[in-house]
Amino acid sequence: MKIAIDFDGTIVEHKYPAIGKELLFAFETMREMQKQKHQLILWTYRCGKELDDAVEFCKDRGIEFYA
Repeated sequence: MKIAIDFDGTIVEHKYPAIGKELLFAFETMREMQKQKHQLILWTYRCGKELDDAVEFCKDRGIEFYA
């Protein structure tokens, strides 16, 4: 299954354009979904450097998005 996940307010606290604090269980839940072979899509308003920063933030925590 392909699952679209918002960044601000879902993965982290909404502090746009800054990156907020991780929300409880967000990364644990996404890692579990990936173990179950779901493809995660980062669905966000962010673009350019702000998008790159969000993708890198997630990558540093073990989450790489399908798209």
